[in-house]
Amino acid sequence: MPSSSTGILAQYGALLNITTPGALALALGARAPYAMIPLGVLTGVTASTGSIASGGAATGVVSIAGAVGGPLIGRWADSAGQRRVLLTIAPLNLLAMAAMLLALAQSWNGPLLWAVCLWLGASTVPVGSFTRARWIERTDDPRTLSTAFSYESTVDEITFVLGPALVGIAASAAFPSAPMMLAAALVLLAGIPFALTAPRALGATATQSAGPAPRIGRVILAILPALITMICIGTVFGSLQTGTTERAAELGSPGLAGLIYAVGGIGSAVTALLAVLIPERVALAARVLLGGLGIGAGALAVALALAVQGSLPATAAILLVIGLFIGPTMVTAFTLAERRTQRGGTAVAMTTMGSAVTVGVSIGATAGGYLAGSSGSAAAYLVAMGAAVVIALTGGLLLARGRSVRTL
Repeated sequence: MPSSSTGILAQYGALLNITTPGALALALGARAPYAMIPLGVLTGVTASTGSIASGGAATGVVSIAGAVGGPLIGRWADSAGQRRVLLTIAPLNLLAMAAMLLALAQSWNGPLLWAVCLWLGASTVPVGSFTRARWIERTDDPRTLSTAFSYESTVDEITFVLGPALVGIAASAAFPSAPMMLAAALVLLAGIPFALTAPRALGATATQSAGPAPRIGRVILAILPALITMICIGTVFGSLQTGTTERAAELGSPGLAGLIYAVGGIGSAVTALLAVLIPERVALAARVLLGGLGIGAGALAVALALAVQGSLPATAAILLVIGLFIGPTMVTAFTLAERRTQRGGTAVAMTTMGSAVTVGVSIGATAGGYLAGSSGSAAAYLVAMGAAVVIALTGGLLLARGRSVRTL
């Protein structure tokens, strides 16, 4: 065990040879507001309009606009470099947050509100995707890059857990629009500095040296297995959220839903951090296959446990097990995308992967919410199991294809 601990510390310590602790902290701060926006918009719009339907619709518009805008922002960054793009997008996003605060204060509903939501979503800065693109440009060493992706996935999980928690604390301690004010403050204090410290030529230099940047469609086709995996991981997230929320309500403790769901996020963050211990000889396809099987088995276990009136602690324990498989699978998906991306298409690939999670969460939340409402919380977890089966099949097909190529 000591040797394993030393190895982990050495691998993560190697990241400081190509970046600084200050840069890591700045990227974390810049990422935090975007984990707050979906729930912040839902909370604020619902309170200002008095309609949960309007709040849900507003959140959906923001998410869809962000999913569509992400790859386009990535293409721009691949062509013009990150700094120019960020120094344009970040201020626009800050203005969009100010417009949303005005909309909440004036109780806007209808076309004006949807226009602000489109602006807010389309100007979302894909901080996580851009930081991954920076790692790719900084190192050619596969082991170091895998460690960087493990770190990034851990940070993703931390922000996924802490973002909604910050929304809940701000909304309950102050007023419904407070989370959006806090998000805007974080963009100003961390997002703008993140843009100012972006390497001026990152993306643009790579594109110039490799010739014309590959088209977005070509990049997406190349990383399709990784995209399918990420969409399914997002579907797992969305369906687990709705299933856990419904289960907590069924047992008369709706306020515990976020805490129970966070247990899975903790498990995922830990194993994402430990993914650096997976031997290189374990193929990426095999990791995707095993991840899908583990997530699917855990989701089925939750559904069965709920069918026999399982308690919230039992649900939390199984979510922890599911999370243990999600973390390494996310790391593997990003690594798979990086290895299949043509030079000059890095930012497009990474932002598209981020958009894939958003699309998946929407699918999982919609399908899981419908089934949970009509058939109970156990049904929502079956959506997660179905998504996990697709992940396993994707890994299995990649593994079979790799073996067939080696036999030629």
